[in-house]
Amino acid sequence: MDWQEIYRQRLTTPAEAVKAVKSGDTVMVPIFPPATLPPALAARKDELRDVKIRLLAPASDPGWLRLPDESTFSVEFELYVGDYARFMTDERRGTYLPNLFSLGMKAYDQGRPDVRVPDVLFCTVSRPNRAGFCHFGMHHWVKRSYARRCPIVIAEVDDTLPLVYGDVYVHVSEIDMFVEHTPAPFGRPEFEKALAAITDPVRHEGWKKLGDDLPNLQLLGSVAALIPALSPDDVRRLLGIGEPPPEAGPIARHLREFIQDGDTVQIGVGEPSRGMVRLGAFEGRKHLGIHTELGWPGLAAMWRDGIVDGSRKEIHAGKSVAVAWTGCDPTDLDIIEGNPHFELYDPEYVLHPRTLTKFDRFIAINNAITVDLLGQINAETVFGGRIINGTGGQPEMHLAGVFSPHGRAITLLPSTAMGGAVSRIVAQMDAGSYVTIPRFYADTVITEYGVARLWGKNHRQRAEELIAVAHPDHRDDLRAQARALWWP
Repeated sequence: MDWQEIYRQRLTTPAEAVKAVKSGDTVMVPIFPPATLPPALAARKDELRDVKIRLLAPASDPGWLRLPDESTFSVEFELYVGDYARFMTDERRGTYLPNLFSLGMKAYDQGRPDVRVPDVLFCTVSRPNRAGFCHFGMHHWVKRSYARRCPIVIAEVDDTLPLVYGDVYVHVSEIDMFVEHTPAPFGRPEFEKALAAITDPVRHEGWKKLGDDLPNLQLLGSVAALIPALSPDDVRRLLGIGEPPPEAGPIARHLREFIQDGDTVQIGVGEPSRGMVRLGAFEGRKHLGIHTELGWPGLAAMWRDGIVDGSRKEIHAGKSVAVAWTGCDPTDLDIIEGNPHFELYDPEYVLHPRTLTKFDRFIAINNAITVDLLGQINAETVFGGRIINGTGGQPEMHLAGVFSPHGRAITLLPSTAMGGAVSRIVAQMDAGSYVTIPRFYADTVITEYGVARLWGKNHRQRAEELIAVAHPDHRDDLRAQARALWWP
């Protein structure tokens, strides 16, 4: 049977496709999910029981985030919670799966009887090419990883997915059901209609300015239905066009001294790292390589401007490699589309230690919420155990910098939070805080006040290094606490 016939036979409607989900199943709904399948499944809430929905950074609610109980749908977040659904973990109604990208598929591949692969995957794919292969678009993430392992794969075909390169394809025969859905164009009339639904004057003005600033309103198409509920500042950050915080400028200047020609770099999502390109941390450098979990604003512009060419990379020479181009700004995405320099691969390959330890000069650049005076790095929680996001790929990428013979693992940290009232360098972590990076892997911490070099330093020396880059208003208190803890 040729692939066209397979496709025709497996083409169905969303309502029919989601009938494959049974009570007791686990359904994987990845980041940037299909538009039609989650609502169709949510509509079956009176027919199903004990269905677990596994989510990665959701940005909408088809009907399972605010149910009064978990008898029909329970929610499990994998790797990253995100802003939109954080209220669920705040209310203890959603749980968290602390996988690593590099090891998330290990138990499934081993066939461990106590760990069950999700029963059903929802994903979005391109229309098949002439050979019958589909790809997953700019936001590749774990979609192909699960498509290769889940018993049932249901794919929504989106004709608007831009062409990407890398090891990103799946054959029509590997997908059990197809539904077709091409998003309607989102332009000025649609935006004005969404704008009219915003009653708060401050939010209304913020959205109006965002609409005026965007070169293409279609960029808002994926969040169109959520515009009345979302903060325009959050969307600016998502699109990589928000203004960097004031402390990001000095941090970028300190970071610049650690970037050398020919380095391979990774930058994590969030503040202040997303502003490093715009603020000049890489200006004047050349022959840089990119090997990263996700993108950042200015990533593709670095290639366009001759800063990045990947020519000195030990693997994937001449290419920039990622799991997804999520996090890049609109200009970057235009450069990446159809450009064979930029390649996507599955996360269990990109982030695996066997892959990452091949780099001789790997510079990992990530953010933190707090760092204690021993060098323990928390990038996940506030006020003790309140989870903000999750690990993402930070542990593997940080370790790549640690184990790279001439590399660095750099943590960027604004010195304070809450308008300066709270120091983000702390004597000890609050009870319940998650330690994302243990102290024995801590390397270099940069705040707007300087650089703390922790590698090879004892506990007292580390405390001195970190106090020196804390905000001046908090240094005396930190010194007093440090002396009570580590000096006689």
